[in-house]
Amino acid sequence: MKRRQRRAFTLVELLVVIAIIGILIALLLPAVQAAREAARRMQCTSNLKNLALAMHNYHDTNRHFPAGFDRNTATSSAANNRECWGWHAMLLPFIEQEALHDQLNVSSMTLQQVCASATSQTVVLMQTKLSIFVCPSDAGGSDLAHADRHFGGGVGTNAGGLGDWRPGITNYIGNRGVKDKPRDDGDTHGVLFFDSDMKMARISDGTSNTFCIGERSSLPGRAGAWIGVRNPNGDGSRGLWYNIGHSRSQLNAPTPPIGWSSDKGSGEGFSSDHPGGANFAFCDGSVHFLADTIEFGTGAPSGRSGQIWNDFSPGDSDYDWYYVYHRLSRRNDGFPVSIP
Repeated sequence: MKRRQRRAFTLVELLVVIAIIGILIALLLPAVQAAREAARRMQCTSNLKNLALAMHNYHDTNRHFPAGFDRNTATSSAANNRECWGWHAMLLPFIEQEALHDQLNVSSMTLQQVCASATSQTVVLMQTKLSIFVCPSDAGGSDLAHADRHFGGGVGTNAGGLGDWRPGITNYIGNRGVKDKPRDDGDTHGVLFFDSDMKMARISDGTSNTFCIGERSSLPGRAGAWIGVRNPNGDGSRGLWYNIGHSRSQLNAPTPPIGWSSDKGSGEGFSSDHPGGANFAFCDGSVHFLADTIEFGTGAPSGRSGQIWNDFSPGDSDYDWYYVYHRLSRRNDGFPVSIP
């Protein structure tokens, strides 16, 4: 009997098959990645929607939104040497975290008092990662805030002698307005700032035309800390930028705008790891994705002082050069704009 000879693949045929498989994988991977990012962006939108609803529930209960960070009445030798609860901590009972809120004594003690008497168990509580505060697309890869957002040591109290420690992370930052100077005094025309008790009636440009919360990526920016702020008047990445931000820096700008690098907090704006923009929760409870191509200006008109960013009279025609991104962050400038 004749034996049937089996013909094997030639090397050329094998290489062609491998090349075809490689092409198919190359075509499939972007679609898979896009689908995953769409799911992550949807979850981020859901997080912000729930935070916006919590803001409204807080407003219904207290007749105002929470403060960006609170007035610390603890005795201190210097104004800077204090820690203050932020708006995230005040929202805990409204996002099904009442037990954590009570364990940290948010309503009955200042953050400085809690830090001063903290044990390692207290610090663990303040390092809790809460998924509602974290964007699933964030590329930072840490459950803790950026190293610059530490507590203990240096300026401020040293929590129970425990040394420097980093609190739990948040990618969702309160809207302070355009003003970028790290001062904890006065109305900065946003929604969440020092000791603010913002009522909806004071958002005269309209709650649907003013955003309340925006994203901040861990990279290249510095994500925030949900417990609050440390050293409110500190320079650079210290202080109030732990949980609030401004629109003076361009959305998703990798560095502070040219000419503003010397300004305190000039890089503490909004950003995300979503391609092309970031999610924002508006004061009416809606969530919108703003493209990083949104109309944005890099400075005052010729002959106008840079101080114009910080001082203005609502409705003053001298300020009609403000761009869409800036106007969406100001609640009462008299120039309401629709969401692009």
